[in-house]
Amino acid sequence: IFFLSAPRLAFRLFREGLMRSLPYSAVMILLLYMPALWNIFAEESSFVTLTTLFRGNYSPLGYLAVMALSVPLLGVVTLRLNALAHGEQPRFRLEAGTALLRWPTACIATFGAFVIPVVLLWLGPSFSNGLSTEVVVFLAVPLFWPTALFVVALPAFWCDRLGAIDAIVHAVAISMRKSWRMVGALLATLCVVAVFYTLAAVILAFLLPIFGRADLILIAAIEQLLYLVIGALGIPFIISVLIVAHRDLELRERERVAVSA
Repeated sequence: IFFLSAPRLAFRLFREGLMRSLPYSAVMILLLYMPALWNIFAEESSFVTLTTLFRGNYSPLGYLAVMALSVPLLGVVTLRLNALAHGEQPRFRLEAGTALLRWPTACIATFGAFVIPVVLLWLGPSFSNGLSTEVVVFLAVPLFWPTALFVVALPAFWCDRLGAIDAIVHAVAISMRKSWRMVGALLATLCVVAVFYTLAAVILAFLLPIFGRADLILIAAIEQLLYLVIGALGIPFIISVLIVAHRDLELRERERVAVSA
């Protein structure tokens, strides 16, 4: 069953490429967590050009800059894991050069692959203010299907060297007839990632009594650092699942075309 075998095969790839991709995923997750860390440590009177807007809060331009800077790192992680999946030795100069050269179009492909999760994260606070968490989760579940159609555009762009628009179209073409497989793989992957974050929450619960009546800023910082570590481990695993799923969908599409021909 694909939604069970994909995480299993992805875990083998993740285990083999963890140490080779961990430094880049750690820097990437650190960039993504910069707004949260900034809001913890920044003072109201602080101001950093192009990244903050009054009272130490990140502006939309700051969020866009953080996400744009994380795109090449995501590309390096994908290229390194893809090289290991093909039995090749990862080469930093080649991967970094490719990531930087394709940076502008990579932003379009990455946004296309994760457009629905990004929009949900952006609009989530607006919906959660008037709705309970259970209702928000229930409304988000049907969006797994359109997410499954676009998400393999990321490995299609980096691994197959397609253009941004071509990668999105290719992802929809190979996922349309097997979308239920990708939905199952995404659900299984989210369950694994949820276990990671639950583990971080349990560790935090055990650490809190040690600090006693510690400052709330220190507790919040420790919480964010724990999530940062778990996120650095989760990114290579998610990319591994996408690479395995992309290859499986491509093989099944080729088989379908060969049979119909």
